[in-house]
Amino acid sequence: MDLSKILEYQKLDGQLVKIERQIKNNENKKTANKMHENMKEAQNKSVKLEEKAGQLLAEIDKVKKQFKVQEDKMKEFTSKDLSSLSKEEIDKLSGLKDKLAQNLNILDRNLTALAESVNAVLSDFNKTIKIFNSCKEQFAKSKSAYENEVKAVEASQKELQDKLATLAKGIDANVMDAYNKRRKENIFPIVVPIVNNSCGGCHIELPYANISKLENDGILTCEHCHRIIYKQ
Repeated sequence: MDLSKILEYQKLDGQLVKIERQIKNNENKKTANKMHENMKEAQNKSVKLEEKAGQLLAEIDKVKKQFKVQEDKMKEFTSKDLSSLSKEEIDKLSGLKDKLAQNLNILDRNLTALAESVNAVLSDFNKTIKIFNSCKEQFAKSKSAYENEVKAVEASQKELQDKLATLAKGIDANVMDAYNKRRKENIFPIVVPIVNNSCGGCHIELPYANISKLENDGILTCEHCHRIIYKQ
């Protein structure tokens, strides 16, 4: 079987594969993707922090109301005229006053702790926003650089694609179909020679029966890597 045309096609296609791999493995593209992921993480974190801050502020409001109730009761007790009360009644009021003072103390500590938690959340939120903005800036730079690098090879890509389309017209349809199928599977090179009774692509040694088949048919599909093997 004459494979000269498909080998010529593959040689030219190799240049296209090189460009495609450069685009796929482009460092600016990788950086842009990483920054985009970081932005999403920062955005999700900021939403959670906002929710947490809202919950803390609601809790502060609740504690403030409780504090106001206890404070009003304390004012009521301190404004009472004790001159008409018995010692027993005064002792009882004193006990209630101490209890109220204790409650006010607890509520005050709770308010302080909640305020500290809110400050910590706000600090974390501000840091997260800074991270988001930094990633956004880096994302924009990397994305722009990547797009410029892609544009720089677009003309070469198009030229190679046009040449390959012309060459494909002169190649057997079955051979071209087999080639394209493997090309989509990211196998390259696709058509390789036998080298020392081994596949020229994956270098796995071929069974004797396969070597005999190659001798008879001129081509063979590698059982390991699925490349098309030919005898030079």
